Amino acid sequence: MSRGAGLLLLLLLAGCPVTPPPGDLPMGQYAIKATGGAPLLPDGGLDRPPECPMLEEVTGADFDFDVVLTRESSSQRAWVTLAGYSREGTFDGQVVTSEASANRVFEACSKCSTRVVETISVAVLSTSQSEALGDACPESPLDGGVVANPDAGVLPPGQTSQGYDAVRVCGELTTQVVAQGQVDGGACEPQCDGCTVRYSLRGARR
Repeated sequence: MSRGAGLLLLLLLAGCPVTPPPGDLPMGQYAIKATGGAPLLPDGGLDRPPECPMLEEVTGADFDFDVVLTRESSSQRAWVTLAGYSREGTFDGQVVTSEASANRVFEACSKCSTRVVETISVAVLSTSQSEALGDACPESPLDGGVVANPDAGVLPPGQTSQGYDAVRVCGELTTQVVAQGQVDGGACEPQCDGCTVRYSLRGARR
C-alpha cells in the first residue's frame, strides 16, 4: 500500500488476524482501487484534503488493496478481511458496510487524544448487474445506482451452483479523525477534529 493508505493500514492492524475469515458463506476476493481522496494540483501532484490542512500524515493519495468478503447465511452479519485481519459488518442483500476505529497520534496533535473512524461501504454486483452496467461502477452505487430486475434477468448477488455470484464491488471508504480531548482535560486544537477523507472504491473479483 502507498503512504496514502496509512490510516486504513492502521485500522487493519487494530483487528484480529484470522484464518480462514469468519462466516459460513464466502462472497469473494476483490482487487480494489481507492481514488479521489484529495484534489489534484496544477502540476499533477496531490494536495492534502482541504479538511485536513495541518495533518501531514493525511495525503489522500490513491491506493490499491485486496479484500475478502464473507457473510453468515442465516443473518445480515458480514465480514471484511484485509491482509488477514477481519472486521465485522452487515450485508443487506446488496451492500456490505463495516466500521472500525483505532487510536492514532498525529504530529500536529501530539497533546490530543485522537481516534480514526473508518467506514467501508460497497455494493456487491452480480454478473447480470455488472453486465447491465457495462461492467463498470454506476454514478451512485450506494444510492439507487445498482438495481435488480428479475423479469429482465438482472438478479441480485447470491449463492449459485457455481459459487457466490458477485463479480464487482463499487462504493466508498471514509476516514474521519475525531478529537477526544487532552490528557489534562483541556480542549484539542481545531485542526485535530473533523478531518474527513472520502475515497471512491471500485474493484473486480480475483
